[in-house]
Amino acid sequence: MNVSVSLEQGELSGLERVAEGRAATVPEHIAARLLAMGLVQQSSDGTEHGLTLQLTPRGLSFIRS
Repeated sequence: MNVSVSLEQGELSGLERVAEGRAATVPEHIAARLLAMGLVQQSSDGTEHGLTLQLTPRGLSFIRS
């Protein structure tokens, strides 16, 4: 998959945190931008917190590149 996205340093750091399983540490405004770009998606984690972030195929492709 060819991913043509330009990320700012904070966005790249947030995407890396999601990939490492530390999505809870991503600032809300960064998470919103990553969601809007289609690099992450929200998923239910089965806890009272409700939603967590996970990489989309596009986000995974970006991390791998």
